[in-house]
Amino acid sequence: MPKALDAADMQQITGQFVQSTQLAAQAGFDVLELHCAHGYLLSCFISPLTNQRTDAYGGSLENRLRFPLEVFKAMRAVWPEDRPLNVRISASDWVEGGIAADDAVLIARAFKVAGADLIDCSSGQVSPDQKPVYGRMYQTPFADEIRNQEGIATMAVGAITEADQVNSIIASGRADLCAIGRPHLANPAWTLSETARIGYTQVNWPRQYSAGKRQIETLFERAQSMQNG
Repeated sequence: MPKALDAADMQQITGQFVQSTQLAAQAGFDVLELHCAHGYLLSCFISPLTNQRTDAYGGSLENRLRFPLEVFKAMRAVWPEDRPLNVRISASDWVEGGIAADDAVLIARAFKVAGADLIDCSSGQVSPDQKPVYGRMYQTPFADEIRNQEGIATMAVGAITEADQVNSIIASGRADLCAIGRPHLANPAWTLSETARIGYTQVNWPRQYSAGKRQIETLFERAQSMQNG
């Protein structure tokens, strides 16, 4: 059963985050992301649906953010300054009384002040009572609002399935990056096939698959020619 963390627990956990950050730096990772979404530990501190503490780490949003920010600042202190340190948040719990879009802006602001380089704008998975409104690019408005209200880079995620959608999101200034998850699960070569579909041929394919590159590019070229008449 879950129990409330005490000061010693928090100190130990913060140390583990710091150690992981140091190991990631030593391993040569280019970017690191702190997961504060989807009902994981730090997300449980942030959401009023899961944080039932009555001490300095519960109650107001400022208090609920206290431990996640402590962890983040400790990571920032040991992560190389020239490498991005991002934060993923649940920008909406999709439950009345939980985190909503306005709260997400405040959460992003707090992490920006603490030194975050980018906010990865996901949502939900905090409560089984959630009622998300699904649809094409349905979480992009969160990235849009945070980016343009707080002036911090954002990543749009969720139901983004085509390169054209990625291009439109970035070109319109709604986000700085897009993460593509499920399409890659269905098609591990999604990036390569999408570049061929939109006519971008200046991409290197793994040598063992290079024989398929020209074929798929030709197929999309023919399809486009037929569509244009």
